[in-house]
Amino acid sequence: MINILYNIIIFCITISSLIIIHEYGHFFIARFFNTYVECFSLGFGKKIFQYRDKYGTNYIIRLLPFGGYVKMPESVKNNNIKYIKKFKLLFFYQLNFFKQILIILAGPFANIFFAIFIYFIIFLIGLPIKKNIINEINYMSVGNLINLESNIEIKKINNTKISNWNKLNIKLIKNIRQKNKINIEFHKINSSLIKKKELNFDKNFLSFINEKNLITILGILPQELKIYPIINYIIPGSPAEKANLKIGDKIISIENIKFINWYNFQKIIYNNPNKIIHLNIKRKNNNINLNILSLTKKNHVGFLGFLPKVDRNKNKLYFQYKINFTKALIKSLNQTFKIVKLILNTFLFYNKNNISKLSGPISIGHIASILFRNKILYYFVFLAIISINLSIINLFPLPILDGGQLLFLIFEKIINKKIPNKIKQLIYIFSIITLIIIMGIAFINDFHRF
Repeated sequence: MINILYNIIIFCITISSLIIIHEYGHFFIARFFNTYVECFSLGFGKKIFQYRDKYGTNYIIRLLPFGGYVKMPESVKNNNIKYIKKFKLLFFYQLNFFKQILIILAGPFANIFFAIFIYFIIFLIGLPIKKNIINEINYMSVGNLINLESNIEIKKINNTKISNWNKLNIKLIKNIRQKNKINIEFHKINSSLIKKKELNFDKNFLSFINEKNLITILGILPQELKIYPIINYIIPGSPAEKANLKIGDKIISIENIKFINWYNFQKIIYNNPNKIIHLNIKRKNNNINLNILSLTKKNHVGFLGFLPKVDRNKNKLYFQYKINFTKALIKSLNQTFKIVKLILNTFLFYNKNNISKLSGPISIGHIASILFRNKILYYFVFLAIISINLSIINLFPLPILDGGQLLFLIFEKIINKKIPNKIKQLIYIFSIITLIIIMGIAFINDFHRF
């Protein structure tokens, strides 16, 4: 219950901050053009705070932080005329076409600028980056089949220098798509001798890499993660379950060979299909000997059916990636542009997976709360991504969004007259229904995930 409450609080902070940035963008440019703003409201529902400034703008905070608006009416009541006369304020419709467009676009642009600012500060401070060091290789994996070693640091992919784990994964995927093979240069952690290996991939592998982490498919375990000889999960109906293995059991030895690492353990299991495997385990304070009949999987290897405990390595695995002022500004602009391009590609190039990947407030709250609690810098990175998403979504041509208001404005300029209110109301109803459907799909996806 406490965890759910925590998630809700972090979600409210995250969404409210982005809405304030967005609406303040509209408000700031409106004030800059001396436009009368009647109301600056955050959220919906019951009012919990209210304040009126000297320009007659009423600032309101409401109970539910799901949205907000800046109201610029075409007329005012008698008691508000004094503000307009005193400061010679203008109504929105009195502004020229160019200024009206700028006010509408100011909200989405504010979210973009906010994302740039976040990235800029993070690059100046220094983002913790994972070292590209391989801790262990899974037996009979792609990495193992080319004799890739454990405890190595990868230096180059196809003659391109690699400085961290994220770049390693991105460079691997990029090179595989373009060339179907990659050359890896690496050295042992305690040695400067450079070694080279070549990876080749068929079409079946290439069709698989879009949906999963390539490093995982290669069977490579980063130094950040450490495998412990402790059973963490047992597959239902597996030999491990039938042999009465329990979660928390610690593996001492296999076939009278002391547990060294997960690679050697896998090797013994895989190479003994349909055979009795002898395990010595420690359960609480008792040593127990078990004989387990391994099964044969499709690729003719032995199978017991349990997974080990994988945890974060406590050693220093990160380095601070920070750059100077100019480079930080350029990189923040580039990073924001990359995210914008990625989001636009997701919306414009529709495929059947896009709808299933649509996330709602539950996912946002869950991810935000985890990052806020454990990795505050990555929380701000996530905040920047959500801010960019909010900016782009608000440019959709739905009348209750900025994109729809912009479309109305342009259309009225072309026909040189106002669109009748009845037509506007019908379009508003349609757009609200559309948004409800989209939000409904997002909620359904969230419930399936959690």
